[in-house]
Amino acid sequence: MKKNFKFDYDLTALSAYSREVADEMLLKDVLGLTLPRYASVRANIRGSEKVPFMTNELFFQDGKSCGFNSSVTTSIDQVLIDTTTEKINLELCPYSLYDVFLTEALRQTNIQEQVPFETQLIQDISNRMANRMETQLFQATAAGGDFDGVDTLLVTGNGVNQIAYSAASVDSIAALIENIPSNVIHRDDLAVMVNYSDYRAYVNSLRNNSTLNLFAFDDAGAMEGSEFVVYAPGTRIPVIPSVGVPANTIYAGPASYIQVGLNTTDSNGMTIKAFYDEGEDVVKVIGRMTYGVGIFDIASFVVAR
Repeated sequence: MKKNFKFDYDLTALSAYSREVADEMLLKDVLGLTLPRYASVRANIRGSEKVPFMTNELFFQDGKSCGFNSSVTTSIDQVLIDTTTEKINLELCPYSLYDVFLTEALRQTNIQEQVPFETQLIQDISNRMANRMETQLFQATAAGGDFDGVDTLLVTGNGVNQIAYSAASVDSIAALIENIPSNVIHRDDLAVMVNYSDYRAYVNSLRNNSTLNLFAFDDAGAMEGSEFVVYAPGTRIPVIPSVGVPANTIYAGPASYIQVGLNTTDSNGMTIKAFYDEGEDVVKVIGRMTYGVGIFDIASFVVAR
């Protein structure tokens, strides 16, 4: 006699699961993005907030004399970080997944087979939200949203040093680095940021240049699952690709001067919630994120555009 089995989803634990791990997954993806990894992250920013920067100009005196004469000029500047809040709403009919996923719990068999439906769903959404944030941090405009991204901030009108763009190569990246202002060239946080097309062109240029020593071609980060990165020959400056950098544009300067504002402390600032709506018999997902960017001392950067 043929035995029939009833296959059904067990979605009762979906809400509890998302509360336990979803926000953590999203935050991990966001902080693992290219720009936040190299920039300075301000973790409790909502709306608009000014971040202070202090610099001191020292005047040295004859140390063989007595008395106290103040000889330091202190300047306090502020970087304005404007943020935006975005959300996603997703609705899934569990029954439409029958042809794609195995049931989450095959209850009427001797072997209980578990399929990580929740993990796949939330991980995919968090990845896509993170990529959206990376792109907007570079390309957003206040006219089209709530803040100006890196590309709008790093313009000649704000004091940036701009040179003519040419496709990434050993020579063009070297020329860009040569134009980094002398007052910051000694810093250990300098970075060149390119899009993936220019990154591939630069790697090919390095590979085809037989005069370069490529034994230390990169930091092996790709082997550890981190971002691709190579270093400009003769420097300690990484050339870093990002999905957010626009075409025909390359940036170079102190990465930590870029201030990425995130709302990671508010319960609604960086979150994913997934739950089963029994009344409508659907799975609903709500994702929300608050983020923005500001740049200190724009004149310290050079842009090829």
